[in-house]
Amino acid sequence: MSSKIQRVEFRTSDSRILREMLKKAGYITAKLTPLAGPLHHPSQAALRRFMTGTMQEAST
Repeated sequence: MSSKIQRVEFRTSDSRILREMLKKAGYITAKLTPLAGPLHHPSQAALRRFMTGTMQEAST
């Protein structure tokens, strides 16, 4: 079984935001949503980069 591996760059703050979103979503990536409050816009950007990197294979 083969798979494509792609490196996606995240800032340290993105990692913290992604951990919070994953915890909120019960560690199910399909349920990830941006955080509320002051982290809404940074979490939207981090989520977009994350989903682009992890879900890219599905679109090809």
